Amino acid sequence: MCLNLNEAEVSLIVEAGGGKYVGVLKEIPGAMESIVLFISPQTRTTLGIPMSRLTAEAVRDQLAESDAAFAESGLNGK
Repeated sequence: MCLNLNEAEVSLIVEAGGGKYVGVLKEIPGAMESIVLFISPQTRTTLGIPMSRLTAEAVRDQLAESDAAFAESGLNGK
Protein backbone atom coordinates (compact mmCIF):
# COMPACT_ATOMS: atom_id res chain seq x y z
CA MET A 1 0.00 0.00 0.00
CA CYS A 2 1.22 3.47 -0.82
CA LEU A 3 2.20 5.55 2.19
CA ASN A 4 1.35 8.82 0.44
CA LEU A 5 -2.43 8.63 0.82
CA ASN A 6 -4.36 11.65 2.01
CA GLU A 7 -6.85 11.40 4.87
CA ALA A 8 -9.88 11.19 2.57
CA GLU A 9 -8.33 8.25 0.69
CA VAL A 10 -7.46 6.44 3.93
CA SER A 11 -11.01 6.99 5.20
CA LEU A 12 -12.50 5.56 1.99
CA ILE A 13 -10.34 2.43 2.24
CA VAL A 14 -11.38 1.87 5.86
CA GLU A 15 -15.05 2.39 5.03
CA ALA A 16 -14.77 0.03 2.04
CA GLY A 17 -13.55 -2.60 4.50
CA GLY A 18 -16.49 -2.03 6.82
CA GLY A 19 -14.84 0.08 9.52
CA LYS A 20 -15.48 3.61 10.74
CA TYR A 21 -12.38 5.77 10.25
CA VAL A 22 -11.04 7.52 13.36
CA GLY A 23 -7.67 8.95 12.36
CA VAL A 24 -3.98 8.21 11.97
CA LEU A 25 -1.49 7.78 14.78
CA LYS A 26 1.56 9.46 13.28
CA GLU A 27 4.81 7.60 12.91
CA ILE A 28 7.64 7.82 15.40
CA PRO A 29 10.76 7.84 13.21
CA GLY A 30 12.91 4.82 13.88
CA ALA A 31 10.37 3.27 16.26
CA MET A 32 6.90 2.89 14.73
CA GLU A 33 5.19 3.50 11.41
CA SER A 34 1.89 5.38 11.12
CA ILE A 35 -1.15 3.41 12.33
CA VAL A 36 -4.62 3.85 10.81
CA LEU A 37 -7.27 3.76 13.56
CA PHE A 38 -10.85 2.65 12.97
CA ILE A 39 -13.87 1.43 14.92
CA SER A 40 -15.75 -1.84 14.59
CA PRO A 41 -19.42 -0.97 13.99
CA GLN A 42 -20.41 -4.23 15.74
CA THR A 43 -18.37 -4.01 18.96
CA ARG A 44 -17.42 -0.31 18.94
CA THR A 45 -13.80 -1.22 19.69
CA THR A 46 -10.95 0.79 18.22
CA LEU A 47 -8.58 -1.17 16.02
CA GLY A 48 -5.45 -0.26 14.10
CA ILE A 49 -3.53 -1.32 11.02
CA PRO A 50 -0.06 -0.15 9.99
CA MET A 51 -0.33 2.26 7.06
CA SER A 52 1.88 -0.01 4.93
CA ARG A 53 -0.68 -2.84 5.23
CA LEU A 54 -3.84 -0.76 4.72
CA THR A 55 -6.28 -2.34 2.28
CA ALA A 56 -10.04 -2.84 2.44
CA GLU A 57 -9.39 -6.57 2.76
CA ALA A 58 -7.01 -6.03 5.72
CA VAL A 59 -9.67 -3.90 7.44
CA ARG A 60 -12.30 -6.63 6.86
CA ASP A 61 -9.95 -9.28 8.21
CA GLN A 62 -9.10 -7.26 11.32
CA LEU A 63 -12.80 -6.54 11.97
CA ALA A 64 -13.75 -10.21 11.55
CA GLU A 65 -10.98 -11.34 13.90
CA SER A 66 -11.86 -8.76 16.55
CA ASP A 67 -15.62 -9.33 16.31
CA ALA A 68 -15.09 -13.11 16.60
CA ALA A 69 -12.90 -12.63 19.69
CA PHE A 70 -15.63 -10.53 21.31
CA ALA A 71 -18.28 -13.12 20.45
CA GLU A 72 -16.19 -15.93 21.95
CA SER A 73 -15.52 -13.96 25.14
CA GLY A 74 -19.17 -13.06 25.68
CA LEU A 75 -18.32 -9.34 25.71
CA ASN A 76 -20.55 -8.50 22.77
CA GLY A 77 -23.60 -7.66 24.85
CA LYS A 78 -25.00 -11.17 25.36
